[in-house]
Amino acid sequence: MRITHLLTFLLFVSTLHAQHTSTVLATPAYKDTVIKWMTMEEAELAQKKNPKKILVSVYTSWCRWCKLEDSVSFRHKEIAHYINQNFYPVKFNAESKVPLVFNGVRYNFINEENRYVHEFAQYALKGKLSYPGISFINETGYLIDAIYGYMDAYYMEAVLNYYGSSAYKTIKYHDYENDFEGKVEEPE
Repeated sequence: MRITHLLTFLLFVSTLHAQHTSTVLATPAYKDTVIKWMTMEEAELAQKKNPKKILVSVYTSWCRWCKLEDSVSFRHKEIAHYINQNFYPVKFNAESKVPLVFNGVRYNFINEENRYVHEFAQYALKGKLSYPGISFINETGYLIDAIYGYMDAYYMEAVLNYYGSSAYKTIKYHDYENDFEGKVEEPE
């Protein structure tokens, strides 16, 4: 008899816990916690209809830091939400062999001795082929800047806000970062 009551109680508690957990998980702080990646062509078209900056994440398939940034930083809910709200986000493989036309300029894959790269990656990263890299393109389609290397979510948040808010027009990044208070917690 006691075992039956105990099992019933445990079943009841686990059911309550499951209901509470599913309710909590089903109501995130933001509706858009996954980045809605676009192609460069889609971003350029969207930008013409509704001007917004373009964020280009330049990567390669063999880059482990690119994979880490994708699986950690870009999946952080604050980062995903901010990117979706303030940019047209584009993932671009620096070794893509598919030609691309952006701003009326055609970019091709370069396949020369010891050099395998897409010309758009060279443009977006200002000639410095360091992966991962993030480029920011303004509302009229011109390259603002490129940032190189892996960024954890804490650091990425400040960078995104710096370019997303257009603070880069009036203040140096170092000064901006010193006063920036984000939502992402600093890693220990």
